[in-house]
Amino acid sequence: MSQLSSRVGELKSQGAADAARDPDSNVTSEDAEQTMIDETKKAGGAAFQFDPNASPEEKAAQARANLPPGFHHEKKATAVGIATDIDDGTPDQYDLPSPTKEGALAAPPPNADGTPAKANGHLPQDENAQWVERVGWAPRFGQGSITETEAGENLLDHQTFLEGKLDDKFFGDWYHNAGVIVFACLASWVVALLGGGLAWVFIVMAICGTYYRTSIRRVRRNFRDDVNREMAKARLETDTESLEWINSFLVKFWPIYAPVLCTTIINSVDQVLSTSTPAFLDSLRLKTFILGSKPPRLDYVKTYPKAEDDTVLMDWRFSFTPNDVMDLTARQLKNKITPKVALEIRIGKGVISKGLDVIVEDFAFSGLMRVKVKLQIPFPHIEKVEICFLGKPDIDYVCKPLGGDTLGFDINFIPGLETFITEQIHGNLQPIMYDPNVFPIEIAKMLAGNPVDQAIGVLAVTIHGAQGLKNPDKLSGTPDPYAVVSLNSRDPLGKTKIVKQNASPRWNDTIYVIITSYADALTLPVYDWNEYRKDKELGTATFALDQLERAPEHEDLQLEVMANGKARGIIQADVRFFPVLEGRKLEDGSMEAAPESNTGIARFTVEQAKELDGTKSLIGQLNPYGVLLLNGKEIHVTRKLKRTNNPIFDNGSKEFLVTDRKTARLGLVIKDDRGITADPILGTYQIKLDDMIQLMDKGQEWYNLAGAQTGRAQLTLQWKPVALKGAIGGSGGYITPIGVMRLHFQSARDLRNLETMGKSDPYVRVLLSGIEKGKTVTFQNNLNPDWDEVIYVPMHSSREKLTIEVMDQEKLGKDRSLGLIDVSAADYIYQADSGEYEVHDQKQQLSESLRMNGKGTPKGKLNFTVAFYPTLNVVDPEEEEAEKAAEEENATRTPQSGKIITNGQDPVTAANEKESSAGKIDTTLAKQLLQGEKEQGETLGQAKPLPKLRLTPEELVKYESGLVVFKLIAGNLAHSNVWVDVVMDDMAFPSFVSSKATSRQAHYGEIGDAFVRELDVSKITMRLNRKQDKKGDQESDDIIAKLQGYTLDTLQRCLYKPHELVLKGTDGNASKVTVSMKYLPVKMQLDPSESINNMGTLRVDVLDAADLPSADRNGYSDPFCKFQLNGKELYKTKVQKKTLHPSWNEFFECPVASRTAADFKVKVMDWDLGDKADYLGEAVINLELLDPFKPQEISLNLDGKSGVIRLKLLFKPDYVTRSRQGSSTFSGTFATPGKIVGAPVKGVGMVGGALGGGVVKGATFLRHGFKGKKEGRDVSNGFVEPPGDEPVSYNDSMGTPQRAGALVDGSPSLPQTPPHARSQSFGAASTTGPADGVPNKPEAGTAIFTILSANGFSPTAKVQVHVKQVSSKGAKDVHKTKPIKSPSGQVQWEQESFRVNCQADSQFQVQVKDHTMFGGDELGEAPFFIDDSSTGSEKAVKVGAGEVIIKTSFTSAETNSTKLSPRSGVRKSFLNRRDSSRGVMPS
Repeated sequence: MSQLSSRVGELKSQGAADAARDPDSNVTSEDAEQTMIDETKKAGGAAFQFDPNASPEEKAAQARANLPPGFHHEKKATAVGIATDIDDGTPDQYDLPSPTKEGALAAPPPNADGTPAKANGHLPQDENAQWVERVGWAPRFGQGSITETEAGENLLDHQTFLEGKLDDKFFGDWYHNAGVIVFACLASWVVALLGGGLAWVFIVMAICGTYYRTSIRRVRRNFRDDVNREMAKARLETDTESLEWINSFLVKFWPIYAPVLCTTIINSVDQVLSTSTPAFLDSLRLKTFILGSKPPRLDYVKTYPKAEDDTVLMDWRFSFTPNDVMDLTARQLKNKITPKVALEIRIGKGVISKGLDVIVEDFAFSGLMRVKVKLQIPFPHIEKVEICFLGKPDIDYVCKPLGGDTLGFDINFIPGLETFITEQIHGNLQPIMYDPNVFPIEIAKMLAGNPVDQAIGVLAVTIHGAQGLKNPDKLSGTPDPYAVVSLNSRDPLGKTKIVKQNASPRWNDTIYVIITSYADALTLPVYDWNEYRKDKELGTATFALDQLERAPEHEDLQLEVMANGKARGIIQADVRFFPVLEGRKLEDGSMEAAPESNTGIARFTVEQAKELDGTKSLIGQLNPYGVLLLNGKEIHVTRKLKRTNNPIFDNGSKEFLVTDRKTARLGLVIKDDRGITADPILGTYQIKLDDMIQLMDKGQEWYNLAGAQTGRAQLTLQWKPVALKGAIGGSGGYITPIGVMRLHFQSARDLRNLETMGKSDPYVRVLLSGIEKGKTVTFQNNLNPDWDEVIYVPMHSSREKLTIEVMDQEKLGKDRSLGLIDVSAADYIYQADSGEYEVHDQKQQLSESLRMNGKGTPKGKLNFTVAFYPTLNVVDPEEEEAEKAAEEENATRTPQSGKIITNGQDPVTAANEKESSAGKIDTTLAKQLLQGEKEQGETLGQAKPLPKLRLTPEELVKYESGLVVFKLIAGNLAHSNVWVDVVMDDMAFPSFVSSKATSRQAHYGEIGDAFVRELDVSKITMRLNRKQDKKGDQESDDIIAKLQGYTLDTLQRCLYKPHELVLKGTDGNASKVTVSMKYLPVKMQLDPSESINNMGTLRVDVLDAADLPSADRNGYSDPFCKFQLNGKELYKTKVQKKTLHPSWNEFFECPVASRTAADFKVKVMDWDLGDKADYLGEAVINLELLDPFKPQEISLNLDGKSGVIRLKLLFKPDYVTRSRQGSSTFSGTFATPGKIVGAPVKGVGMVGGALGGGVVKGATFLRHGFKGKKEGRDVSNGFVEPPGDEPVSYNDSMGTPQRAGALVDGSPSLPQTPPHARSQSFGAASTTGPADGVPNKPEAGTAIFTILSANGFSPTAKVQVHVKQVSSKGAKDVHKTKPIKSPSGQVQWEQESFRVNCQADSQFQVQVKDHTMFGGDELGEAPFFIDDSSTGSEKAVKVGAGEVIIKTSFTSAETNSTKLSPRSGVRKSFLNRRDSSRGVMPS
């Protein structure tokens, strides 16, 4: 009948069409069209009517609207909208007891075998009884608890009692044959006895025959089954099974699936190739990927039935041989498609380019694969599948790199090349999936339904508003719009508020979504709210999430709202992605702990409750349900269960975003559903999230409920750290450290060489839970580097692990690993009984082998030491105020009603309030809850809290070393698209790099820290950069503005309070950044080698020598000096010809990274023309004996035949910043300082941008040798000096540089000349102590010279004195006297005075000449330093054979304008004990 009806419909449609074509008929084309549509719909077909003038998009939209539901089988998005702990300003909905962890029940002791016991509160016997009662047995592996004897039994051992007692020969006859005969005889006798006829005999015969036949058939069938089963089990252990059924299936399935598989591979590979194309190529593209028309084949499978009960073990023999045509039919041969892969390599650029095809075809693959299926009891009952190859698989292919299909040549024909390529393939696959290595497929994780388990991050969607929304119904008027957030237009994950009658609404709502894949699309449908009928959809805006892989933040998006192919307006939104932080995978396959973070995703679950107080019900049976709370606000309500006092909640979980883990509070309220009346509360509990994480680690999951006589609940918490960045993350993911780990990297030996030409360029980096926390400088072209550097890493828990990895730095591409070592923090972090962390300062020498990815053959050794120093427990005023406010609120709180009052409100406002307060529950039973507060607080023993240290700005100087914690709050910047970074002291990298400020008005909310070795001399610099400094060699052009000052003064000014700093740029524009700081002292004694007094700049004046040995035939030598530091030549003087008493009078300066480790030598050599220089002698110079800032003249005996050399040394402590070794560039105080420990936790990812891109944090340099010259840098623009009237102290003893003013607010002016400070004169020179804020910056002022007289020169000479000022550019004449000839040899001048603008430690040169018309002869020269006192004094300067009497004085530029007031500050330092003077912070 259905076929007949269909045929009738076709005839009607055909007739209507013919009638419409007939000119004599009155049937129009529209009538025929309508008839065809009606008949098609009657037949169940799809029929569409389109407007002929409609666009293709409109037609497509109409067709999609008429598709039946479920037509497209789309992948269901596993995202979920989440609540947050961000305070919305509303009061708590419930009056809960104060948060405490004292209500937690103790975890049960471990089992006898050492395995952890089940979580406390579990009743395994009761649960097992429930399983047995309902379904027969509880889920288990195998057949339950059986003995070894029972495990070895087979079916032949199962005998009845009779079978066991009778012999086999009696059993068969008696039981089956004789028994039936006896029954027949007896039955016949009874029938005859009762007078029965022949019919009864036939009935007995039929019964006996039927029984015999049935019994024999059953016995035979059972016997046959038993025999087959036992034989099959025996074959499983020795034989294999064919899989022709699955091969038959693949023959029909392969033509369907192969094109889809190939398309997926092409799309995935093309995306990877497009991002990794080398610069010299135009493009790389997978042009063709064909697997062929012949499917892979499974030859056989072998099963191992004696494997463990939770394991299924099989061996699969498979082959993929597309060119084997022996098993193909003639039809299959005709339609055969051969496999082929073509990679197009395009050379050139743009139009001028040529594509070359690399072809791989005729490939075949076969091998034996072991498949291991690991079972588990929870769903999906398969934990994972492990795959590996048993032996190397056979691989065959034809590769044509040139010539294409026509002229291509198979490179395997080249002798030796095929074997080499095959071995390379096996070498790469072996560590992945060749036995014993396995390739795991985590089935349980793939099929897990919980989005938190699979979460890759959190998406923050900020919907600002919309523009020009159009209602498709023209009669509907102005819409009342609201927007919904969803993925792939599926279930709504969140919605904005409703804006009444506005086509351009402003919502400014932020919705947070957990996402599990980049493959989904973010959809934002917009609806028109209606009070009485269903809301109408206005259109949908779409954003593809795969864009987040390239850029995690997209701001000011203008997303078009589309409906039926037409634009219906624009949505303005921001989309930001915050990735989940994960630990690194270890060698054994386990995952190390994720990095600690104060922000993340939490999943709070109430699993079940036990022994609820049934007295609150008249019948003793409750109808309980649970309410989950976050910071007092309801976030989830479970299902309401019926008539049970031991409820198990199947939907008791809720995910939410935590922006501040330290302050988040979790709560549980269990109620009894009463229907009409108010639901009474059965019990409550509240706990801090941080405390619950600690209890979960201890296995404590059960908690006693407060406000009830009996009852306990099982609560669990899952935590995933997320790198929130910006204003969302209240603390920016920062967790206060418990201490710092000091890693001293000394050297490495015999490292791997990954370079084809030259050697590796190694450096060491430190990773904390997979995130880079510090690194050393790079030694170029060196397999045995001597770093001798210290890195400080902040630690947050003894559970953390440090990974020390030696890397090879690459100019192009990613740096490569040379091997790594894992260091467990638990080996160094110990906690005393009082709860205080102990110092671990043994610094045991470690020499560990480096392994690739922690496994494999070791190559190279790293020598280092590890120490741990805890931080002091410091009071944080912000936390104190928050706790005090919470206590006051608890003391004065009143019950808050959760009822929604809408009387007198317009419907839109009521709808918004209903949405925001949906599910709120009345909380009128505050008294009952408060009564139970004491019960919740009953403890198992409360630990005494550790005493806290309260720091004031004046007490900071007492603690030399510690962590400076700074919070970047906001910025009013002169430029957009910039980063703010902070650099400390002598480091090579920033200690903290902010997120990129895309606008001039930036809101950061980010926290970082930096380790300070010596607080009283430490200096902090804040910079504004155009790009991030990842290699420590940032160009000065990238620094837009910076501000510099001393850490102590800055810390005193910003301690615990926001302060605005002004950064003045090179273009004159000022940027303002608001920061606040705090200080965490560290219990450590600074190693002397890390002190600033151990590093600095050494000035060497090479004066003269005497009594040198003769090296030439004429009885003289041609001496010159060579200076070496740590085996590397630093400086070579000029050659003095034919003398044994040379006078060089030269000087040089060099940076010294460590005085204690310096091997400083001077060698005196004899110069020979065309021959090697002869050795005259050498001497070792001990730099440890020098006092800072005090010139010292020394005479050293040479170790040759004879000779003494006279030097003048001046050591000025200074931070020495290093860059890559090879160029060995050193820079002084004003070079870019570097990175110290402790940037905040951010994405993996991240892991890169959040940590400033490969930073050296807290690294100091204890280097034994170097080579190079000092790199001059300009003084930091915007350096702020103390005001002129600020009291500044000075002291006669010289020492560590004194401190400048803090980073102060206001527009910084030009650098002022610092106040003058004096020290004692020393010898022929004097020095000045820096009373300004710049370490080692001498005072500027005016020197007054008066040339008085000269004597000891030839009476015939016309004596003229030249005074030259010596600088790095050479000596420049500043004055020359009148030439005077005196027969007595005594020359005197009158009014030979002059002034020179210079610095207090400037060097001059006094030269005496015999003046003539054409120049004159030089009589001698000598170095000279001015007197550092304002009164001046006369000095006799020995020049050649005579001497010159000179009087000098020095006046500071601000002596008259600066008032000096002493402020003493005593500081103990390395190599000397002295008083340091420092400027007072401006009031």
